[in-house]
Amino acid sequence: MIGKLSWTALAATLASAGLGLLLWLGISIALLQGSGTAMVPLRSMQCTGLLFACVLTLAAVYNLRSAAPNANGRRWRQSAISALVLALAAAVALLVLLTRRPPDAGWVSIAAALLSLGAIGAVLALGMSAAASGRPQWRQQLVAPGCLAYALLAGAALLFALIAIKWPSQQMLSAPALSMVMLLVVTGALKLLYWFENGGMRASIAGHSAEQALRMRLAVLALLVLVPLLLCAGLMLWPNLAAKTGWCLVALAVLAGGYQDRRLLAVEAGPASATAPSTTTIPAGK
Repeated sequence: MIGKLSWTALAATLASAGLGLLLWLGISIALLQGSGTAMVPLRSMQCTGLLFACVLTLAAVYNLRSAAPNANGRRWRQSAISALVLALAAAVALLVLLTRRPPDAGWVSIAAALLSLGAIGAVLALGMSAAASGRPQWRQQLVAPGCLAYALLAGAALLFALIAIKWPSQQMLSAPALSMVMLLVVTGALKLLYWFENGGMRASIAGHSAEQALRMRLAVLALLVLVPLLLCAGLMLWPNLAAKTGWCLVALAVLAGGYQDRRLLAVEAGPASATAPSTTTIPAGK
C-alpha cells in the first residue's frame, strides 16, 4: 500500500506546502513594506512565489471534494474552504497591488495580513478535518501543531529555493540555512512525540508487523528531517558549492518526506490491527 501512488497524499502535501509558502510570503511582504525602493528587486520573486503557491494550494480541492465522515469533520471542512477562499482571494489582490507602480503600501499590508490569516486558518482547519476522520480513541493533541509545523517547513523550503533562483546573492544563499535547521528540528520533534504518545516507533499498523512499522517511520524521518539537515549543513559549510541546486534539493526532500508521511498516516488511520496490543493506539494523523 505504501508503495503505490496516492493522489490524496500528494494533494495534501502540495496544498500544505502551498499554504506554507503563502503564509511566509504574506509575512515577508507585510514586513518589507517600509523598506522603500530597496525591495523593488524582490517584486518579481514575490509575484512568482504567489502564483506558484496558489497553484499548489489548489491541490486542496482534490481532497475537499469528498464527503466528510461526521459532523465534526464537516464543520472543519467548511472552515477550511472559507479560509482557502480568503487566502486565494488575498493572494490575487496582492498580485494586482504589487504590479502597480508604485504599490499602495497600506493596501499591500492589509492584503498581506489577510493572506497570512487565511493561510494559517486553512492549514489548521484542514488538519483538524483530517483528525476528525480518525478513530475517536486516538490522541489528537499534536495534529494541529504537526500540520502547522510541516506547512511552515515546506513553505520555507520553497521560499528559500525561490530566493536562491531569483535573487542569488551570496548572503541569501547561505543565511537561511540556520532557520531551516530550526524548523527541521521542531518538525522532527513533533513527529517523534506524535508517535511515542501513541505506542512508539514500533506501534502496530494493520497489515504490517512491528518491524515494518518501524522501517516506515524511520523512512519518513530520513526523508523529512535527516536528508534536509545534511543538505543544510552542506550549504552552511560550502555556500559557494551549487547553492541553487542545494536549496532545490532541500525543497524536494521536504516534499518527498511530507508525501511519505501522509502515506504512512493513511495506513495508520486504517482498520485496527488484529495483532496490535489493546493498549497501543496511533493517532489519525495531520
